[in-house]
Amino acid sequence: MRKIKILLVEETAFVEIALQDRLNTLGFEVIDVIPSPILAIEYLSKNKVDIVLMDLFTSEKLNGNEAAKSISNQYSTPVILLNGDDKYNIQQIESSEAKLIMSKPLKDNELAFNIKAAINNNKSVTISNSNNQKQYIFVKSDYRLNKIRLSDIFYIEASKDYVSIHTTDNSYTVHVTMKDIEQALPMNQFVRTHRSYIVNIDKIFSIKYPEILIEQKMKIVQIGGLYRKKLMQIIDVL
Repeated sequence: MRKIKILLVEETAFVEIALQDRLNTLGFEVIDVIPSPILAIEYLSKNKVDIVLMDLFTSEKLNGNEAAKSISNQYSTPVILLNGDDKYNIQQIESSEAKLIMSKPLKDNELAFNIKAAINNNKSVTISNSNNQKQYIFVKSDYRLNKIRLSDIFYIEASKDYVSIHTTDNSYTVHVTMKDIEQALPMNQFVRTHRSYIVNIDKIFSIKYPEILIEQKMKIVQIGGLYRKKLMQIIDVL
């Protein structure tokens, strides 16, 4: 199982070493340690992590709360703020852009639980079920959760760390990997045809290798050699 990748933002060296050791012992992977929120934001522009842990209060003008807002807006990465000053807890929690503020000293079981919970709550794609049949998904796009019926999806297209979900009326750009969204969709309804495309089988108009023509949209989608066999196994050919 892939380890959860953490960016730790901590000014104090001995605290950083102790916390990093604890996180590694708990089964997480501390990818890097950054001494300031400003450098953390710059780091995230070039590197992908699952979650950020940082102090609520820092010696910089940009505090943890403001950094959490910037990280959330730019990268949709969850942030847990660590607070060592109890008198600020209630006020900061009410106004915080982070999903969670944890008070020091940290307990291992609470730390592990909250890291996993923050990541799960931040998923860009949420599947909703009805009678064990997946009917629709919620996707986080443009700072809102949008409900999309699976039957309305024509195809999904990848672009680096984002995917575009093309539906009957709209297109939604979501910060999620193709692998993640492929695993979230029902296999009997959607098929991966290329490293950059997932197609709703019901929306296929015609196939002429190496291309698929999507009905209504009349969009040509590529078929990758590695995906051809699986595609032909799924569709019914008379």
